Amino acid sequence: MRPKRERLTRDKSLIGAAGVHYVVSELCLRGLIALPTIRNTAGVDVVVVNKEGSWHTDIQVKTSRSKVTSWPVGTGYELWQGANRYYVFLRFDTKAGRFDAFLERADKVIENTAIGLEADKTHGRTLWPAFRLEDQADRLRGQWEQFGPDVVL
Repeated sequence: MRPKRERLTRDKSLIGAAGVHYVVSELCLRGLIALPTIRNTAGVDVVVVNKEGSWHTDIQVKTSRSKVTSWPVGTGYELWQGANRYYVFLRFDTKAGRFDAFLERADKVIENTAIGLEADKTHGRTLWPAFRLEDQADRLRGQWEQFGPDVVL
């Protein structure tokens, strides 16, 4: 039975944990070794390696229990970068009863967030570092579905 919206917890730490474990389970099903880090490990939520140990990546997971179009990334977002660093943005689809996942390289998240902050500043809005999905949902969903050691993003 799929969880109904009113049955989903409002506890943000549990929603975050559910998101991390969703990412881990999906990557393990793809034949990768995916390990969640301990709670409050700065930056890295999931460490991923292939079975041979010849490829690895670090993932930061941002999770929402609602169908949002932006996720807060925190004030230190510019520091979390590197060739093998990614973000997975999750939002819960109540109709489907599962998460909708979007994957982006950390450097692209930095660019997206900086553009959004500049727009906020120009329009006199509160500066809030966030990744904005905008019109790239299909591309980022596809990147999540293809993600692995054989795919270069």
